[in-house]
Amino acid sequence: MDPREMMKGMMGEGFNPMEMCEGMVGSITKSAEIATYATPELRGLFEEWLSQIEGEILGFLEARKVVVPEDVTKHFKLSKESVIFLISRLARQGKLKINLEKNKET
Repeated sequence: MDPREMMKGMMGEGFNPMEMCEGMVGSITKSAEIATYATPELRGLFEEWLSQIEGEILGFLEARKVVVPEDVTKHFKLSKESVIFLISRLARQGKLKINLEKNKET
């Protein structure tokens, strides 16, 4: 099976891994540019905000059995790229587990 087709199956229709990668690279580049100008005070405020929004996202996820990134984007009014970043960060910290299985309707 074509890996791109497998990814589409895991992520749902309309998912384009190339677009996601381009968006992530663009975000990383922009973040690196911003980081060069950020003062320690601003970095601290950003980390404080990250902790707060991550706690809110965890609460949102815990209240539901199954959640897709779009649910989080709508609820918190964040871009899909931002939600993917935050969810990935929480997963790396061991605070949540990402399950890529596609729900089967019976």
